Amino acid sequence: MKILSLDVSGNYSSISLLNGDEVTSFTQTHERKDRPDWDTLFANIEFDSQNDFDNLSAIAFARGPGSYTALRITASFLKAIAEVKNLPLIAVSSLESIAKEASHWIDKSEAKILVTIAADATESYFCGFKKNSNGIEVINEESVMQMEALSEFLTDENCYFAGTGWPLELKNSTNFLSQALGSAEPVALIAKEKLETNEIFLPENANPIYLKTPEYKKS
Repeated sequence: MKILSLDVSGNYSSISLLNGDEVTSFTQTHERKDRPDWDTLFANIEFDSQNDFDNLSAIAFARGPGSYTALRITASFLKAIAEVKNLPLIAVSSLESIAKEASHWIDKSEAKILVTIAADATESYFCGFKKNSNGIEVINEESVMQMEALSEFLTDENCYFAGTGWPLELKNSTNFLSQALGSAEPVALIAKEKLETNEIFLPENANPIYLKTPEYKKS
């Protein structure tokens, strides 16, 4: 199984190529308006965009929540390729991909993982997950939460925390998994699990998730 995955939902651009059990990845941090072009990303994992799409089993991308413009452009770009190449296109929650990455840093076989992504100075995208023998399971719907409300979770010693949208005092917690920030690699791993279920992933159904309406889109 060979899966190309992309995550450009935050202040970084990340690309991975999963080939069997091996994953080749590249991630570059930057300001949201300074993203590298597609050819630069492809080149950093030695992916030939002229020929290698024909050898893929699927394409996957982080669907958000995150940067509105980056998510929309990525989805449109990959939908076109998936349609032409007749490939499954798998949209993976950005919050779930961070939880997947965080789970690798937890020694316990079962654990609760709370994930946030910064939306603005006062709000964050939020979702809770459970690590168990089946992998990562969602335990509540993705939502937008005020920073004050997120502070209430910090006293729960049974939770692990990951992501960029937590109050500053969380950084002192021993349960804060600062290494798990999001990348294309967990997107590929989740996509592989989804593809193994034999579910059909049509490109037209692979849509971004914003949760918040961008200011310029509001009436």
